[in-house]
Amino acid sequence: MRLLRWTLASSLLLVATSAYADTPRPAEPGPWKLGAVAGLNVSQSSFSSNWAGGDRGSIVWVLNSDVNAERQFSKSFNLANRLQLAYGQTSRQTANAAGDLVWDTPDKTTDLIAFESTGRFTLDRWADPYAALRMDSQFEDQSSPLGVVRFNPVKLKETGGIARLLFKSEDSEGLMRLGLGFRQTIARSIDAVTLEKQGFTSNDGGLEWQTNITRPVLEKKVLYKGQLLVFVPVFYSKAGALDQFDAAALAAFPGREAVADFWRAPDVSFQNNFSAAITKYLSVNLYAQLVYDKFDSAANVDPSKPLAEQVAEVDRNVRKAGQFKETLSLGLTYRLF
Repeated sequence: MRLLRWTLASSLLLVATSAYADTPRPAEPGPWKLGAVAGLNVSQSSFSSNWAGGDRGSIVWVLNSDVNAERQFSKSFNLANRLQLAYGQTSRQTANAAGDLVWDTPDKTTDLIAFESTGRFTLDRWADPYAALRMDSQFEDQSSPLGVVRFNPVKLKETGGIARLLFKSEDSEGLMRLGLGFRQTIARSIDAVTLEKQGFTSNDGGLEWQTNITRPVLEKKVLYKGQLLVFVPVFYSKAGALDQFDAAALAAFPGREAVADFWRAPDVSFQNNFSAAITKYLSVNLYAQLVYDKFDSAANVDPSKPLAEQVAEVDRNVRKAGQFKETLSLGLTYRLF
């Protein structure tokens, strides 16, 4: 209930911005509208081994890009594409056996690959039909203690339904859509015995509700981009395998909580990004995201594996609480076009 109330409140907050927005203008065919921004955020500190305060240095860097391409092909069809890439690491000073400060191996702190293409039939009515394709992945999957798997997992999603353009102008847009979605997860896991990478797939589908808001705020000094995404699964291809896992796990560990129905919980992602340009190339960015994904479909649920390995894999993909991420950065930003 708490998650439901929070989701409704967040959606009302996003939609409320449309009350002060510009009325959407009729769609006019034209050439591609391109936009590309690249940014680099770096922070560094270093201390000598005999520093009295006992402080430790660190190096943090994040490289990101956001590319958009949109075209109104005709008065009745619009195509919008967006590609987001981000990767960053953190390295810290640690004391070795001799007491000297040395730099440890960098840890990944940011990792994102996301592409979405949305085709919308602009019929100048209350709602427009749409179809969308989305792909999500990451450069390095470090979730397994057994090793790193690159470009894993790859999650594909196809959706279709109706979309409502809340407002649109040169520098702002609000779009809400509701439809049916189908998701495929193509992933690899590391075998606990052979340490070999094994591929597997899973599929699910359900209802999707998504609201995207782009709007300048604070007298156009700050650009806000927000997205609220709610996906309610209706079916899951590994539901039977999860039932078998529960039966075996509960028999071996009677006090264990059943997880067979966790995949039915709605997936929620609420992203908020505030960016302000200090100079032409210097900007401040505040990013906050709240994610609720009770059971990750990227889990390799395989009843043929040893029970201990199944328990480790399933538990690694169960997250009963919401996940929160926040970054505040000052860095270089360059608008390519």
